Amino acid sequence: MNAPVSGPQNWSASLDLKFNAGEAKTRLVPIRRYGPLSVQRPFYPEGDVCHTYLLHPPGGVVGGDQLELKIRCESHTASLLTTPGATKFYKSAQMTAALTQSLVVDDSATLEFLPQENIYFPGALVQAHTRVELVEGSSVLLWEKHCFGRPANAEKFDSGRVKTRLDINQQGQLIYSETQRVDDAVISHACGLRNNPVMGTFVIYSRSLDKKIITDCRELDYRGGIAGVTQPIDSLLLIRYMGESTQALNDYFVKLWEIVRSPVLNRSACHPRIWNT
Repeated sequence: MNAPVSGPQNWSASLDLKFNAGEAKTRLVPIRRYGPLSVQRPFYPEGDVCHTYLLHPPGGVVGGDQLELKIRCESHTASLLTTPGATKFYKSAQMTAALTQSLVVDDSATLEFLPQENIYFPGALVQAHTRVELVEGSSVLLWEKHCFGRPANAEKFDSGRVKTRLDINQQGQLIYSETQRVDDAVISHACGLRNNPVMGTFVIYSRSLDKKIITDCRELDYRGGIAGVTQPIDSLLLIRYMGESTQALNDYFVKLWEIVRSPVLNRSACHPRIWNT
């Protein structure tokens, strides 16, 4: 079956969520919802941490779709968000699909934002912007995973354009910004992805970062891809990966998460059960 192309009917959807501190656990408070973005009821496999699954029922994004997600984690909350599966961006005739995400994490709050990968079909036109607002006492584990084309089917991203931007602010001041512009030329270029269709960025922000965490991340096997660990400032650690397989990327990032969760969040790894289905 061919991937759908953009038509006269496009989705505009927004979801606004807040997490606040209850007596024994973090509570999810839906603020506003419009269009086909929603969440399942929260799960509490750890007792107090609120595990939430973000849902996009249409199953894919086409040119002209506009998706907006806003999340606020109030003080002394602990939240983990993920998705049931990959988000697929289909071929577009002309219009650009837009995804905007705003994540605000207050003092003494923890956020784990761990969605499955984005898959960009050939011909997709996409613009995505994630903005993270932190304070010094926030703790965040966040990843972004991207797959250009469908390498398992030998389908290359030989047309289309994807622009992603990640901004991290502390106390209202920009501390890190990364912009990626990907097309077929960038994928093949030696200064680009070197013919690797898969890339990802793992962000760790915490006052608890120490040399052992960094060493453990650097010593982890990344299964034949290319990976690097950098620390722009004392409280920020970045791990980047590019390779040929989304499965290799997923395995690598999950193992990183297992390594850093205990020293950063003081919690042992508790996999969202949706990851096992």
